[in-house]
Formats: sequence, C-alpha cells, structure tokens
Amino acid sequence: MQEAVRLQEARGRAEAGRALLEGPHLLVEALAAGAGVVEIFALVGDTTAAEAARSCGADLIPVDRRGLRRLATTEHPQSPVSVVAVPPPTALPAGHLLVAWGVGDPGNVGTLIRCAAAFGLGFAAGPETADPWAPKVLRAAAGGQFRTGVARVGGLAELRAGGRRLAATVARGGMPPAALPAGPVAVLVGDEARGLPAGVVADCDFSLTVPMPGGAESLNAAVAGAIVAYELAVGGRAAGD
Repeated sequence: MQEAVRLQEARGRAEAGRALLEGPHLLVEALAAGAGVVEIFALVGDTTAAEAARSCGADLIPVDRRGLRRLATTEHPQSPVSVVAVPPPTALPAGHLLVAWGVGDPGNVGTLIRCAAAFGLGFAAGPETADPWAPKVLRAAAGGQFRTGVARVGGLAELRAGGRRLAATVARGGMPPAALPAGPVAVLVGDEARGLPAGVVADCDFSLTVPMPGGAESLNAAVAGAIVAYELAVGGRAAGD
C-alpha cells in the first residue's frame, strides 16, 4: 500500500509511471479506454470493484475504511482506489487544441481537459502546468484524460505543427471567439491569477476575450477555456478548412 500512497505526490508518479484513480467513475472510464489498471484497492463487499478486477486482470486488494482514506486525497473517499499505468504523452493531434499554459491550479487543469474531451479538441499541457495525472486533476477531468489524451509541449513552435495558428485568451482587449477565422487553432489559457505571459501573448496570432455584457471583471480560467472550446466546436470554424 505504501507504494500506492506515494502516487499522491508528483515525484512518486514520475518514478513509478503510475497514478491513482479515486472512485468507481474514473475506474470505469479507464477500463473503457483500455488503460493499464494494475491494482484495485476496494472495501470488502465491493462487488463492482471485484468484477472490474476480474475483467482486466488487476490485483484486487481488500482494504478497510482507514486504508481507503490513506490512499485517497478526499475527505470521504468512495471505493475503490485504483492504480493505473500513466500512458506516455500523446503526439499533438491535428485540428483544434486547448492548451493549459502555466495553469497551476489542478482543478482548472482538470476542467480544461474535461472540456477538450467534451468538445472534441486535443489537449496539451504547457510549461509550469499542474501534472495532468495528479489526483485532483483526474477528479476534475472526470476521465477526460482517457478520451482526449494528454500531450506535453515546451514551446509555442510545437503548437504550430500542421499550420495551426495560436490564440491567446486575455481578460480584455481581444477579439470575441466568434470572430476567429476558419482553420486549426491552439487556444492558450493561462494561470488564473497571472494570465498568460506578455511574451506568449505577443507571439500568438490572435488575442481572444470572451464578451461579458454583465460587467464582470474576468472569468475563471477554465470557464473562459470552456466557452472558447464550445465556440470552436459548434461555431462553424472547422479545423480542416
């Protein structure tokens, strides 16, 4: 169990190449995607977890409530907590991308991944972004990692592959997402407090600001990313045009 507990920390995940899935929903998502689930820690009597272990060949390890709380990072965890092999970063897919660039908040990163998966976009994690396989990110993404994949990028040039143009989300002064031209776009979302670095914004092809007729000063980073992702998905700007 101690090796599994170490997966709560980034160093432990990096060394083991594994991550923790808390609760039944994430386990279902992982199994549906054919992910490598290797261990399932479950309360005695959790027949659903036992069946899942049989179906994928994972080790089923019975635990009590105390053991479950030790493994999980939530106050009231659900059985089971599973250990999954972290897949290698995916190659950047063609088409539109949602990019977390320096987003440190795990909840925002997870929500961006969930939005990318929901609207059919690829997802990429840029420099200084929270680990996409951290427990809180996985919970917020609701299994999105298994539906869209997670690419990692270290510079803007990588995002331009395939003729993709770059759009920086900014709190004010940008054009509305509805004005984006057709063609593949990588939408960069910055940290909640600091936003995108000025140099990154300057190197992008477009700056985007979500119109807020209600007068709010700004939007949550993940909410802004979700609105732009929706606009790309349904607004007629096909990635291949």
